[in-house]
Amino acid sequence: MMFNKVKQTLPALIRKIFYVDTYGSIAVSSFIICVISGVLLAIPFDVKNPYDSIAYIQLTNSSAAFVRSLHYWSAQLFLIFTALHIWDHFSKATEKKVKSGIWFRLTISILITFFVMLSGFILKADADSLQARRIISSLIEEIPWLGKSVAYFLFGAEGNFQIIYIHHIATATIILAVVIYEHSKIIWGKLKTFLITLIAVCIPGYFFIPSLNDNLNPIVKGPWYFLGLQEILSWLNQSLVVLLLLLILFLLFLIFLLPRLNDKAAGFVKKGILSAFIIYLILTLFAYFFRGENWKFTLPWKNSEFVNSGITPINFFSDLSPEELAGKDIPKILGRYEGCLNCHGNVKGFSASHDPKAIGCASCHLGNPFTLDKNNAHKGMILIPGNLETASLTCGNTNCHPQMIERVNNSLMTTMSGIISVNKFVFDESDSTDGLFNVKDIKHSAAESHLRNLCASCHLGNEKIEYGPVNELSRGGGCLACHLNYNKEAIEELESLKFKKSESSKVTKFHPDVSLKITNDHCFGCHSRSGRISLNYEGWHETQLSPEEVKNKPGYRTLMDGRVFQFVEADVHHQNGMDCIDCHNSYELMGDGNLYNHKEEQIKIECIDCHRVDKPLTVSLNELDYESKKIADLRKYDNRKFLVGKNSGLPVINSYLNEKEIPELVTKNSGFVLPLKSPRFVCVEGKAHKRLSCNTCHTSWAPQCIGCHTDYNPNSLSYDLLSNKEIKGEWNEHAGKFLAEPPALGIRIKHLPGKNKTEIIDNFMPGMIISLDKNNFGAGKTKLIFKRLYAPSFSHTIVKRSRSCESCHNNPLALGYGRGKLIYEKEGKFGKWKFYPEYPLSKYDGLPDDAWTGFLQEGKTGSSTRTGARPFTIEEQKKILTIGACLNCHTSESYLIKRHLTDWQNAFKRISAKCLLPKWN
Repeated sequence: MMFNKVKQTLPALIRKIFYVDTYGSIAVSSFIICVISGVLLAIPFDVKNPYDSIAYIQLTNSSAAFVRSLHYWSAQLFLIFTALHIWDHFSKATEKKVKSGIWFRLTISILITFFVMLSGFILKADADSLQARRIISSLIEEIPWLGKSVAYFLFGAEGNFQIIYIHHIATATIILAVVIYEHSKIIWGKLKTFLITLIAVCIPGYFFIPSLNDNLNPIVKGPWYFLGLQEILSWLNQSLVVLLLLLILFLLFLIFLLPRLNDKAAGFVKKGILSAFIIYLILTLFAYFFRGENWKFTLPWKNSEFVNSGITPINFFSDLSPEELAGKDIPKILGRYEGCLNCHGNVKGFSASHDPKAIGCASCHLGNPFTLDKNNAHKGMILIPGNLETASLTCGNTNCHPQMIERVNNSLMTTMSGIISVNKFVFDESDSTDGLFNVKDIKHSAAESHLRNLCASCHLGNEKIEYGPVNELSRGGGCLACHLNYNKEAIEELESLKFKKSESSKVTKFHPDVSLKITNDHCFGCHSRSGRISLNYEGWHETQLSPEEVKNKPGYRTLMDGRVFQFVEADVHHQNGMDCIDCHNSYELMGDGNLYNHKEEQIKIECIDCHRVDKPLTVSLNELDYESKKIADLRKYDNRKFLVGKNSGLPVINSYLNEKEIPELVTKNSGFVLPLKSPRFVCVEGKAHKRLSCNTCHTSWAPQCIGCHTDYNPNSLSYDLLSNKEIKGEWNEHAGKFLAEPPALGIRIKHLPGKNKTEIIDNFMPGMIISLDKNNFGAGKTKLIFKRLYAPSFSHTIVKRSRSCESCHNNPLALGYGRGKLIYEKEGKFGKWKFYPEYPLSKYDGLPDDAWTGFLQEGKTGSSTRTGARPFTIEEQKKILTIGACLNCHTSESYLIKRHLTDWQNAFKRISAKCLLPKWN
């Protein structure tokens, strides 16, 4: 019943609203327009270089571009009204009136119609077309015995378009013309129908120019009527493709049989064909709107096909005269014509790799490179490329850095996974400090709203929305966060253009550079927060002073955000002119494609990669992996013996053996050559310190905050850093005392690539000694949360000298007890350690406010921001303090103390009777 109702009402409704003539007559008129426009288009079209010839037409010949548009839109109209005409036959059951021979040829013409449409699409020879050609050729080749021959007959050899061109303009078109005439007995039809159809084609033909893929866009699709087939093929494995072909042939066979079937059987077949058509239409719509890059599911409003699309009317009145156009030498960029350089060819400021003469403008900014009309050229432009939301279309397009997109998206600087997991642990929303998260996916729980309110701007996915160089306040910007550089002229011109917004972009002469020149300033915006490693590295420690209190005082620095810092001591690497990227490589900063819980898992570089005791592994320039070799080439490093990371196996491309086989490092930005010295013997001798990390001894100081209270005010206005809008409700952090002192020591798990995890002694600083009140957030009362968590720290305050023995073995802060007096007192024939804390005991857990663990107590589980990290056990504390007892009498330079490094156990067997060993009870 439903079928009959649809069969009776749908054509009638369409006919009533849009009736001009029969569907068949409109299809014939569309076919005639398509043929005539095709003949005209054949004049400028070059089948030997189809892509270039169409691009050149679009750029220099608006009339020919309009003819191409008419050709395209008349073909679409022909296909649609042919389908409606077939439906009209089915609904009226007129197929029985058609002679069997003609009906057979009409049935075959369905395939020919599809072929002539698809062959026209393929003749664009862009990325979309080439993929469609491969798909349909591969599909036909699956036909047993004859498949490859049929595919070659229809499409020819890959890369050659001659055969398919002949079939398109002659073979298939002539067959269709004969079948149309045989079926309709008309050539022109009614003049009124032809004119109305022509107008109907001209309107979209003028406003919507058929696309030409720039061969950079990662979204590659066939024509709309082909998408349903693509969607089906995406579900099938190779073995089922033959079944799909059989199904298509079976449907055609059923159509051929229709005149021979009785009414009941014919009705049943028509229902089946209608159902198949509806399913195919749904699949087509789904693929058109919801398939994006690599055929991934993508919401339409996130799909660049729609976001960057729009009306692009043909400009018949170009800024260039016909004489200028005729003599115009349109430059070819990346193997295609690009009109952007007609206006922007003289812009300066680029490195060689990103010079428009090498990659054009559209590679980064998109837009339409196939027009010389300014408005059309700028449609769909990305003004600030590099943001991760659009990076796959710009920096990560198929001709540039496509392999980087997934790596960067999975990196911790994009996901913030470690920050999120620890924050959730603190808020009691997770039982572990581990877990894989992504900041773009967080919702609005207490922990998540806290991040959105205070933390979520410091990730690469944060969009850069304003022009200008990277500065102290910069956050995110995707690729630009690291690679954007403005020279003096570009900054001056930008400032000038801000006051002259009406001026044409043609006046722009200087463009910011995108290059490997990654300075410490690029890191500063995000890494001047939290662990503050950018500031630590340069020797600056945050204070709680106001800018007014330190105005004109030496040794202080005020940041753009108003925070005041005091100089303590810079990292020795900074003192020697090294930048952040002189240690940190691309596989760390952009990720290696893997997901990690925390940054120490993603870090590849180690001190021992440069400061080696044994003979280092090396690789030559030609043995480097592709990425490292590319970077080495761009930095103009000649063939040399590059050092290889001891555990990572990755090349350290700015460290090498010179001609005398002496290891050296060349700084990447400044070109300083520095010697790479081996560790002193004391660093590696014996077993006593074999678990110590290098920075345990060589860290000068670490920033430390004692006490922090966090609460929520539901009535205050604040800002959501992810949605970028003002919200009601604010998280407030009340900081305690800021200190710059040597860090505490403890145990953490070291992750070695391809090896077992191992425990090492490393630096720790208060990650948070925090009381957290979230009672005002949401419904219901919760008890106040208290957490005493220390975090493993590489503070980037390395110095040449090492910590003294006393600074570890006799220092309560180093042992995790907190600040105070650690005294060794004589009790008879033994000594006894006593600790008197400087800070009061916490009302929450009874430990001193700055402590990590209790004096000679076992540390509590879950006392670190890392799984497996912990303070020293009682036994470990006793071992450390036993040496500390010796240091009360013997200096760290004495023979006795040094002997302990190599023979700790036997050294105690030879102690003097005067020695007071500690008593532990």
